[in-house]
Amino acid sequence: VRAWAEADSDNQLKAMHIGKHKHVTAQLLILRRLPPETPWKALASEYDISIGTLSSLYQRKCIKALREYGQQQGFF
Repeated sequence: VRAWAEADSDNQLKAMHIGKHKHVTAQLLILRRLPPETPWKALASEYDISIGTLSSLYQRKCIKALREYGQQQGFF
């Protein structure tokens, strides 16, 4: 999963971001939430974005992308 997210060969993960915070992408969140997980509170503080906003992108976009990748790889 880490290699897939780091490569982001089709730039799908980099294209998903939080509104005007184009530097906070789905790629960044996925990589930072993989073990060892960076806590939401730490990410919110680091990027000066609310936990709810970060979590919302993760729930709406990252989980979907992770699920699609898992299906393509035959994980489930």
